[in-house]
Amino acid sequence: MKETFMLPRKVCKITIAGDGGSGKSTMIAIKNKKNCKMAAGITIGVDFSCFPMKIDNTPYTILVFDLGGQKRFQFMHDSYIIGSKGAIIIYDLSRPATFKSIPKWISLMESEDPLMPIIIAGTKKDLIQPEDLSYYTKEWENMKRRFPKFERIIDHVFISSKDYRSIEHLFTYLGRSIVPDSRKNNLPTISVCGN
Repeated sequence: MKETFMLPRKVCKITIAGDGGSGKSTMIAIKNKKNCKMAAGITIGVDFSCFPMKIDNTPYTILVFDLGGQKRFQFMHDSYIIGSKGAIIIYDLSRPATFKSIPKWISLMESEDPLMPIIIAGTKKDLIQPEDLSYYTKEWENMKRRFPKFERIIDHVFISSKDYRSIEHLFTYLGRSIVPDSRKNNLPTISVCGN
């Protein structure tokens, strides 16, 4: 019989937001399973999952709240972002209209915490041409000029859910941005069975 012991693990909540069909649920499925099994269907209202993650050798449980992007679910979003320490805002590189929604999603996160670390991520990189990435890079710079407070967004990246490494990097980078703030705010600790 294996000996079971309890490992202390800090809990950190993050929110994933963006228009419907942008790839939020698929990205979370890839992070959880480390494979390319695509999520099916739309997120009804909100979905959540959790996974263990080490950030600078400290074990964390990351609670991820995935907000449904369809307009009919947006009335409930405020109550689900409470307590979030960071956010990833997703847009679909193959659908430019989803990029234009970024200010709306940033405002929603800022209503919870004006200093919340946020990463903007363009998904489905594998479906577009390299010149499209240049277009979005320029558009992001233009958007930051129109909305000066966006200067504090910690990163703007391009990812593909077919590439697990880009997803892992995204979560690790956000986690490292949250950790100093989280230590200051004394995140709750839970015990997790290990063997």
